Amino acid sequence: MGDLKLQRRDDGLYDLAFVDGDLQLGKSLESAALVSVGSLGRGAEKAFKKDLQDDGWWAEPTIEGDVWGCLVHTLTQVSKRPNRELLAVQYVKDSLRWLVDDGVADSVDATADVTSEYLVITVHIEKGGERDDYRYEILWNEVA
Repeated sequence: MGDLKLQRRDDGLYDLAFVDGDLQLGKSLESAALVSVGSLGRGAEKAFKKDLQDDGWWAEPTIEGDVWGCLVHTLTQVSKRPNRELLAVQYVKDSLRWLVDDGVADSVDATADVTSEYLVITVHIEKGGERDDYRYEILWNEVA
Protein backbone atom coordinates (compact mmCIF):
# COMPACT_ATOMS: atom_id res chain seq x y z
CA MET A 1 0.00 0.00 0.00
CA GLY A 2 1.37 3.40 -0.94
CA ASP A 3 1.04 6.95 0.22
CA LEU A 4 -0.66 9.63 -1.81
CA LYS A 5 1.81 10.57 -4.50
CA LEU A 6 3.39 14.00 -4.37
CA GLN A 7 4.82 15.33 -7.61
CA ARG A 8 7.16 18.20 -8.27
CA ARG A 9 5.57 21.08 -10.15
CA ASP A 10 7.34 23.32 -12.67
CA ASP A 11 7.91 25.93 -9.94
CA GLY A 12 9.84 23.39 -7.82
CA LEU A 13 7.09 22.95 -5.22
CA TYR A 14 5.26 19.68 -4.60
CA ASP A 15 1.56 18.94 -4.86
CA LEU A 16 -0.76 15.94 -4.87
CA ALA A 17 -0.64 13.98 -8.12
CA PHE A 18 -3.82 13.49 -10.15
CA VAL A 19 -4.53 11.54 -13.32
CA ASP A 20 -7.94 12.01 -14.94
CA GLY A 21 -9.19 13.61 -11.71
CA ASP A 22 -8.14 10.70 -9.49
CA LEU A 23 -5.53 10.91 -6.74
CA GLN A 24 -2.49 8.77 -7.46
CA LEU A 25 -0.60 6.48 -5.11
CA GLY A 26 3.18 6.63 -5.02
CA LYS A 27 5.94 4.34 -3.87
CA SER A 28 5.15 3.28 -0.35
CA LEU A 29 7.59 5.57 1.49
CA GLU A 30 8.36 8.25 -1.09
CA SER A 31 5.79 10.79 0.13
CA ALA A 32 6.52 10.05 3.79
CA ALA A 33 10.22 10.76 3.20
CA LEU A 34 9.49 13.93 1.23
CA VAL A 35 7.15 15.33 3.89
CA SER A 36 9.58 14.42 6.68
CA VAL A 37 12.58 16.06 5.01
CA GLY A 38 10.65 18.94 3.45
CA SER A 39 8.66 20.07 6.49
CA LEU A 40 10.18 22.67 8.76
CA GLY A 41 11.02 21.08 12.08
CA ARG A 42 10.61 22.63 15.49
CA GLY A 43 13.08 22.42 18.33
CA ALA A 44 16.20 24.03 16.94
CA GLU A 45 18.81 24.94 19.51
CA LYS A 46 18.18 28.33 21.10
CA ALA A 47 21.24 29.80 19.37
CA PHE A 48 19.65 29.09 15.99
CA LYS A 49 16.21 30.39 16.96
CA LYS A 50 16.96 34.00 17.82
CA ASP A 51 15.31 35.24 14.61
CA LEU A 52 12.63 32.54 14.43
CA GLN A 53 9.51 33.14 16.50
CA ASP A 54 7.46 30.01 15.97
CA ASP A 55 9.34 27.94 13.47
CA GLY A 56 8.18 24.57 12.32
CA TRP A 57 5.19 23.01 10.68
CA TRP A 58 1.82 24.18 12.03
CA ALA A 59 0.41 20.64 12.08
CA GLU A 60 3.26 19.08 14.07
CA PRO A 61 1.84 16.41 16.39
CA THR A 62 1.38 17.49 19.97
CA ILE A 63 2.15 14.09 21.48
CA GLU A 64 5.05 14.57 23.88
CA GLY A 65 8.28 13.34 22.37
CA ASP A 66 6.79 13.08 18.87
CA VAL A 67 8.80 15.35 16.58
CA TRP A 68 7.98 16.18 12.98
CA GLY A 69 9.92 17.82 10.20
CA CYS A 70 13.55 18.60 9.47
CA LEU A 71 15.90 21.23 10.86
CA VAL A 72 17.86 21.78 7.63
CA HIS A 73 16.28 25.24 7.42
CA THR A 74 18.18 26.25 10.57
CA LEU A 75 21.46 26.01 8.65
CA THR A 76 20.80 29.54 7.38
CA GLN A 77 22.01 30.58 10.84
CA VAL A 78 25.29 28.65 10.63
CA SER A 79 26.49 29.24 7.08
CA LYS A 80 30.12 29.69 8.16
CA ARG A 81 30.37 26.44 10.12
CA PRO A 82 32.66 23.92 8.42
CA ASN A 83 30.49 20.98 9.48
CA ARG A 84 27.22 22.18 7.96
CA GLU A 85 27.07 19.20 5.56
CA LEU A 86 27.37 16.85 8.55
CA LEU A 87 24.64 18.81 10.33
CA ALA A 88 22.42 18.54 7.24
CA VAL A 89 22.86 14.76 7.18
CA GLN A 90 22.11 14.48 10.91
CA TYR A 91 19.01 16.68 10.61
CA VAL A 92 17.71 14.58 7.71
CA LYS A 93 18.35 11.32 9.59
CA ASP A 94 16.60 12.75 12.65
CA SER A 95 13.58 13.74 10.56
CA LEU A 96 13.31 10.17 9.21
CA ARG A 97 13.93 8.37 12.51
CA TRP A 98 10.19 7.93 13.09
CA LEU A 99 10.07 5.51 10.14
CA VAL A 100 12.25 3.06 12.05
CA ASP A 101 10.81 3.86 15.50
CA ASP A 102 7.27 3.17 14.27
CA GLY A 103 8.28 0.00 12.41
CA VAL A 104 7.54 1.45 8.97
CA ALA A 105 11.12 0.89 7.72
CA ASP A 106 14.02 -1.29 8.80
CA SER A 107 16.66 1.44 8.44
CA VAL A 108 17.20 4.95 7.13
CA ASP A 109 20.38 6.71 6.07
CA ALA A 110 21.29 9.91 4.26
CA THR A 111 24.19 11.56 2.51
CA ALA A 112 24.76 15.18 1.54
CA ASP A 113 26.70 16.72 -1.32
CA VAL A 114 27.23 20.41 -1.86
CA THR A 115 27.43 21.98 -5.28
CA SER A 116 27.89 25.67 -5.95
CA GLU A 117 24.12 26.14 -5.90
CA TYR A 118 22.52 23.18 -4.15
CA LEU A 119 22.59 21.07 -1.05
CA VAL A 120 21.83 17.63 -2.49
CA ILE A 121 20.37 15.20 0.04
CA THR A 122 20.10 11.52 -0.83
CA VAL A 123 17.91 9.44 1.45
CA HIS A 124 18.22 5.65 1.65
CA ILE A 125 15.34 3.67 3.16
CA GLU A 126 15.40 -0.11 3.62
CA LYS A 127 12.28 -2.17 4.21
CA GLY A 128 11.85 -5.90 3.85
CA GLY A 129 15.21 -6.38 2.13
CA GLU A 130 14.50 -3.71 -0.49
CA ARG A 131 16.16 -0.31 -0.65
CA ASP A 132 14.69 2.89 -2.05
CA ASP A 133 16.75 6.01 -2.69
CA TYR A 134 15.30 9.51 -2.91
CA ARG A 135 17.17 12.63 -3.93
CA TYR A 136 16.26 16.17 -2.90
CA GLU A 137 17.95 19.33 -4.13
CA ILE A 138 17.73 22.30 -1.82
CA LEU A 139 18.87 25.65 -3.16
CA TRP A 140 22.05 26.05 -1.09
CA ASN A 141 22.08 29.84 -0.93
CA GLU A 142 18.64 29.56 0.65
CA VAL A 143 20.05 27.19 3.28
CA ALA A 144 23.56 28.45 3.88
